[in-house]
Amino acid sequence: MSAPVSAPARSDPLLPKVLIVLTAVTGIVDAVAFLGLGQVFTAFMTGNILFLGFAAAGGEGLTPLGSLTALAGFAVGAVAGSRLGAATAARPRRWLLASAVIASALLAAAALAAIGLPTVRGDLVPRHYAVIALTALAMGVRSATMWRLGASLNTTLVTGTLVTWIRESAAGGGTPDTSQPYRVAALVAVFAGAAIGTLLLRAGLTTALSVAAAGVLAGIGGYVAHPASRRTPSA
Repeated sequence: MSAPVSAPARSDPLLPKVLIVLTAVTGIVDAVAFLGLGQVFTAFMTGNILFLGFAAAGGEGLTPLGSLTALAGFAVGAVAGSRLGAATAARPRRWLLASAVIASALLAAAALAAIGLPTVRGDLVPRHYAVIALTALAMGVRSATMWRLGASLNTTLVTGTLVTWIRESAAGGGTPDTSQPYRVAALVAVFAGAAIGTLLLRAGLTTALSVAAAGVLAGIGGYVAHPASRRTPSA
């Protein structure tokens, strides 16, 4: 099995900026999922596992089938993203571009499926589940790509980013490095993405998901088009 492309990811000055954009997109996606699709998450899977635990213990106001749909979709997307990376390891730029196109296409499909679909105010209808599944598939593909790239910032693991920032700070007894400002920016990006996603929901699910699709394609696609990506060797 090929190893993650860790060294270039840490030395490439452009990649952390791209990851911050993708982290903001994550905030948008989960704002849409939680506020518009029945209190589920389609990028941050920890929340869904917690919701399922709450539901199993009799917690009210939850949509366990929605959380299960998101978990299943994310897992399938992660498998597909991992296999895509393994199959195209010799051509990393093609792999990254293919991943961006697939994730964006899935988000665009979710946006189309959501045309005229209201945000959840009661029970979910079949189209809500379709939007959840498509969005989670997209986030699974994208997350697997970021993990395989070996990026120093994680676009979906906010707790890990926060702990790493504290651990490597002077207050935490560490030695701050050049990645510290990017970690702070990633935390801000999640906050900003969540706020933007909430505002976009006022224009409807389709608008918010379309912006997320454009953000993924612009972030990864823009990186692939930049000469810096050509310095990323195969795993």
